[in-house]
Amino acid sequence: MLNGYDQDEILHITNMLDQHFKIKNLGDLTYFLGLEVARNNSDIHLSQRKYTIDILYETSMHDCAPMPTLMAHSSWLSTTEGIPFNDEEAYAYHRLIGCLIYLTNTRPHIAFIVHNLS
Repeated sequence: MLNGYDQDEILHITNMLDQHFKIKNLGDLTYFLGLEVARNNSDIHLSQRKYTIDILYETSMHDCAPMPTLMAHSSWLSTTEGIPFNDEEAYAYHRLIGCLIYLTNTRPHIAFIVHNLS
């Protein structure tokens, strides 16, 4: 992705890259690696709304109600208490945590809880 104010310079760099590598101009960036990109004249806004909705559907939590707080800051998980996950559940949990860690790019308020769960 190239971005800048000087369109002639962007065209020059694009042509130079095209000589060494086969590249294709896909136009303005709107969606990349789960990040939605919205622009106006002065700002670029990043969102992971679709990525978040996909996580909710994948975990069958799309019908759940939102909570005012994610988790008490004094809660701690234990490796010695409770019933351990089987391999399939452990894989699903690790995958969900990885998705949530990536989600902290645009939702930093969940970082403490997600890293506590990881």
